[in-house]
Amino acid sequence: MNTLSPSQQEPPKVVITRSILAALQRCAIHLLPIAVSSTVIGLNIKGTYLGADMMSPFPSETINLALFQLAAKAHEIMIVASLSVTVLLCVRHELLFGRGLPLGLLGSGLAFNNFGYFFSRKFCGGLRYVAIHGERSRKAALISLVVVAGLLATLAGPASAVLLVPKSQPWNPGDTEFFLNGSESDYWPADLSKEIPDLEQLCSEQNSTLLGFCPAGGFLSLWTHWVTMNSTTFQTQNVRSYAKELSGSRFYWPVSSPLSLIPPLYSLGDIQQEPNRRISLIQPHAATVVMLQRLAEDWWRAFSVQKGLSQSQIDDRTASVTFKHAITVARYTTVYFPSIHGRFDFADSLPLDVDSLNSTPNGHLSFQWVHLPPRFGAASIGGLFQTPWKATKGGSVSRIAIGCTVQAGWFPATYPWNIQYDDRSPAWNPTSYSAINGRVAFGDEWLKLLTPPSPLTVTDTASTWRLSTIESIFSIAGLATDAKADEITLDGWLVNDISSWQSVSLVEAIVCSVILDGISRTRSHQVFIEDRVAIQPSTTTASTPSESVTITAEFKISGFSLQGSLSGTLAMSVLIAHLAIAIGHIIYLILKRHTPGSCSSVGELIALAQNSPPASEVLTNTGGEIKSSKTYAHLARIRVAKASDSCGQDRIELVFKAHTPSAELRGDSSGTE
Repeated sequence: MNTLSPSQQEPPKVVITRSILAALQRCAIHLLPIAVSSTVIGLNIKGTYLGADMMSPFPSETINLALFQLAAKAHEIMIVASLSVTVLLCVRHELLFGRGLPLGLLGSGLAFNNFGYFFSRKFCGGLRYVAIHGERSRKAALISLVVVAGLLATLAGPASAVLLVPKSQPWNPGDTEFFLNGSESDYWPADLSKEIPDLEQLCSEQNSTLLGFCPAGGFLSLWTHWVTMNSTTFQTQNVRSYAKELSGSRFYWPVSSPLSLIPPLYSLGDIQQEPNRRISLIQPHAATVVMLQRLAEDWWRAFSVQKGLSQSQIDDRTASVTFKHAITVARYTTVYFPSIHGRFDFADSLPLDVDSLNSTPNGHLSFQWVHLPPRFGAASIGGLFQTPWKATKGGSVSRIAIGCTVQAGWFPATYPWNIQYDDRSPAWNPTSYSAINGRVAFGDEWLKLLTPPSPLTVTDTASTWRLSTIESIFSIAGLATDAKADEITLDGWLVNDISSWQSVSLVEAIVCSVILDGISRTRSHQVFIEDRVAIQPSTTTASTPSESVTITAEFKISGFSLQGSLSGTLAMSVLIAHLAIAIGHIIYLILKRHTPGSCSSVGELIALAQNSPPASEVLTNTGGEIKSSKTYAHLARIRVAKASDSCGQDRIELVFKAHTPSAELRGDSSGTE
């Protein structure tokens, strides 16, 4: 080896090394993008909640998102650099050890990240060599690598942004089970017509409206709601701005309990849109809601402590659970009572003699429950609504009497709402005449607790008569006929127009809401008995599994998080493809230990071409511009040219297929130039 002259700036170099250290150095550029991609993929698969404000030292959400976008851009640059090293290795390997590469692919290791390169003459000319020369599978593999690398370089930015930049979205932190001690028939009974000694010990006609677990526990809330409504406004009530559409419901409202003993229970449903239709309402089971609230409070507290989150870092907390809800369906007709054929299917109205019907004129409205015989089908109870008596034009007095048929039952639903109507219980059998065939049966004792005398005074009558709770609601809703104000005339109930069926629809809605609220509170007193395990907030196991109802609650919060999604899965496929290429490159370098050091930049390619003999025969008239794709198909190789004398240095040259170098070419290198 000659001594370097002072004017010489570049010493001789090793073109190809077989050093493990050199191979590891070449692999270093892959390590950071591999680590970042693996971490980001793992965080998205596992799911990572960052909080409502991402827990950043910067208070601005815009700045925080901009920083994540910068990180995603840096990740993209690292991926493109990693792919560039891999493609350049394959290009150099073909130039040094293979049959060469076409002119159009010489710069593919640097141009692949420009998507326009794949539509240029360079690339199209390079494709010709696959068909012209041998070893097609090897060349097709190289072309495929360049194309895949180009696609990954193009998609790396969007993929990194999808996975690395957090989004404000719902996040599922987990689920858990809780238990109601008692059988399913205890909490969702089909028969309330029998003795109810445990409920009668706690509730009476005097306190039923004062205790949330009694059948009339929601009376004060219902009274407050219906006092703002009348027959023309209740169908188009103003929905609160925070409320969202639930199961197609036209209207819904919360029913609270005295002393907040039971959380608000939302009643929702639909009403008559035209005459001769029914009304239906749905309300969650109170006992389950009580236990869910207790569980949710403990669960969120434990979750906040475990994750180190403050209350301000958790937005829109939701506990979702599927259990049986109460449903009531009602329909009124004048004088006659509608019959029911199966589930929700109202049939013809049938006459019925009501022995307790009061024919003595009086000045107040009245309502009474009527037990309907089997010929009325799957009816839970009937109701008879009578307006106050009023003088007619002929001088006599009269009033309007309307018959009501109600069907009540249970059905599974997710709270918040996802209703499964088809699984309703009790089931209906067309050949059965059981009292609980297709509906919940009611008895007089339970009905007395449902509609006891009202604690609120709504009339100035001097009589000793006292309105029941449901009659009190009828009165404040404007269904009582006042002779002086002439609010509702008897003729108004009889004419076949909108005002008539709207009034009937209001009666249906009130009856439905009262019965619905009553049955939804069934057995809710059991969760307040202190000597039972169900009262404990930490109820995670059932005391006696054979007598317990197991319910699973799912929890959701909203905030900035990283989690799996369809777009995330597609983005992961891009990063995983890069990981496969990068890891494959690392394994290849370590096993082969062929580490070429030439042609790793545009400058090195220019220097190599400058130090090589001209290829004027192959690249004729190419100094200004190359317009023919065939020119780009000419093969180039890197070969070692032996020095002309024994003291000279061997060097590498870039030669083309039609060119014959002045020196003898060797197919391998000793490792120095």
